[in-house]
Amino acid sequence: MAIKQEKKLIFKAILPKQLRVEIHKAEAGETGYWAKVMEIPCYSQGETFSELFEILTKAVYAYYNVPEKLISELGTYLPVEELQKKLAKDNPPEKYTLDDILPKVRLRDINQLQRVV
Repeated sequence: MAIKQEKKLIFKAILPKQLRVEIHKAEAGETGYWAKVMEIPCYSQGETFSELFEILTKAVYAYYNVPEKLISELGTYLPVEELQKKLAKDNPPEKYTLDDILPKVRLRDINQLQRVV
């Protein structure tokens, strides 16, 4: 087995499949969101939901010392359950981006992320 493939399998086993998070709107006068992972000391902030979850994923991977070249192969942490509920409830949105779908969701309803490959 190639070393890269072996490392990828090890990180897939180590990385949590799900994470509990708290997501908050930025303070008054500021735009965007910030998030805190409950299981490990990881925090993230972003102007949009897409940016927030991209940066949060990188923060989690940094905590577990995942090499940069493997990150794209290991997936992204997203609020999958909340996305599925939102898509099932609404008529199909014009766009399927996090920034188009999630702003209509209450932040307190997003409390768990799942790693999606």
